[in-house]
Amino acid sequence: MSTMPADRGVSPAPAHPAGGSGQRVGKTQLSLFPHSPPATRHPPDVHAISIPAKGFTGDFYITYPAADRLWFALGDVAGKGLPAAVVMAMIQEELVHRIESCAAARCDPSATMTRLHAFLKPLMPQNRFATAVIGWLHNDGTLAIANAGHCPPIIARANGSTETVPSTGPVVGLLPSSAWQTFQTTLAQDEALVLYSDGVMEARSPDGQEFGFDGIHVGRASARQTAEEILADVNRHAGGAREDDLTIVVVRR
Repeated sequence: MSTMPADRGVSPAPAHPAGGSGQRVGKTQLSLFPHSPPATRHPPDVHAISIPAKGFTGDFYITYPAADRLWFALGDVAGKGLPAAVVMAMIQEELVHRIESCAAARCDPSATMTRLHAFLKPLMPQNRFATAVIGWLHNDGTLAIANAGHCPPIIARANGSTETVPSTGPVVGLLPSSAWQTFQTTLAQDEALVLYSDGVMEARSPDGQEFGFDGIHVGRASARQTAEEILADVNRHAGGAREDDLTIVVVRR
């Protein structure tokens, strides 16, 4: 099994045509911090793919391996194009600092979301907001997630069943006062967590049918293969067209 160093999605980035090498280039990542913490003893298998619909993306994601847990975040700024990309860059930069400090303090994901919201609310343009998932996976399998109005993360169990994590609070950066709860469960060996943006669910077929939540299938393959299979399913459904930014993060224990 393998894990990534502390990473974030590169943005803004040039678009890559669906079905071409852009599927792999789209997952290019940069180091978040000058010095990564030491690798965990049994690191989870992690893989991310992020592909902008056009020249800029409003999606963001982060993975940060701390001493005893893997922190992760994925989100989407409302809107498209350069305005969304500017807000996304601001959010991602702040998330870097918030996750770094919260990892050191071992705080709850809901506290991280609350701090992010407090920073963003006075800075966000009117009627601009973001959805986000922030969480961590502890080495013992404990999984904690705060979901701010984002697409429900999928937990794929070893017995073939799936569970989802609904919103645990409102979107980020919009309401004057907001609070989030933390969903907690256990991720057993060979089970997986799948995070994704609405570019997956809302991908449309040539006749206008959305890919939808039911189109997402999670097998028992590696994190990379799982992410690439989801992307391939979306591309087949949409006939190679891409109307929205698409991001997938898979964490397999």
